[in-house]
Amino acid sequence: MKFVYNEEKNEAMRHILMMQPTVEEAKAKLDKDDTDAAAWYEYGTALSLVGKYEEALEAHSHGIAYDPFYAPNYFGRGRRQNAVGRTWAALADFTVAIHLDSDCWTYWYYRATTLNLNGHLEESIDDFRECMRLSNPAEHYPLIHWIYTTYVQLGKFDEAEKTLDLIDATVEPPQMDYGYCRAVRLYKGLVKPEEFVEPDMKDKVLPRENRVNLELNGMYYGLYCYWTLHGDAEKAADAIRQLMKVAYPGAFGYTKGLPIAKKLGIVE
Repeated sequence: MKFVYNEEKNEAMRHILMMQPTVEEAKAKLDKDDTDAAAWYEYGTALSLVGKYEEALEAHSHGIAYDPFYAPNYFGRGRRQNAVGRTWAALADFTVAIHLDSDCWTYWYYRATTLNLNGHLEESIDDFRECMRLSNPAEHYPLIHWIYTTYVQLGKFDEAEKTLDLIDATVEPPQMDYGYCRAVRLYKGLVKPEEFVEPDMKDKVLPRENRVNLELNGMYYGLYCYWTLHGDAEKAADAIRQLMKVAYPGAFGYTKGLPIAKKLGIVE
């Protein structure tokens, strides 16, 4: 069967990803119907936003108990499992979400990043490629970034370069993908390295606390990979130094960059 991009469904998933309910708002929905799996998802999300990860895990598990076929709660619980360092449990939850809704590229994306951050690089590339099949061109920036940087990590520079042919980097991305877009445009030569970090960046990213630093973590890791591919070890190391200055623990770029910083002696 040929895949047909479903804009309505994709917008619904973007809403789930962008959701920022308060605990009180989410609890009010549960008070109306505590068998509503979607309400449990929202409650779990609200709890995680205030750092109550174990309670969030429990909330998503309640949602699964009431409706074991509602994929978002497996997805939400997988994200929380990652937050507390339970990698294999997270992979299991993302995999169940994929089995329940294999056309949702977001589930593939989070399984791919989890695989990648835990050293399963080739397997992660397979999942990122599946993400590309299931999403539209405007949403390909994070996927191309991950595939490119993973090939650089593997030392497969030719494959990294070939990956860039898979995207039209003139397409405008969703606001949440600002940093990934900027990185891909750097890789493709559309942005000069010295102009990579824009002075008005705060006005272009999502209006959330610490969002600039979060974006910079991924961008500086991308810059490290760019200079590594182009054979400039000193500029690559400087990118990692800059990353450590804006360190955002938990950010993908920070997680990828920290072992490199330790190896280079930038941090202990």
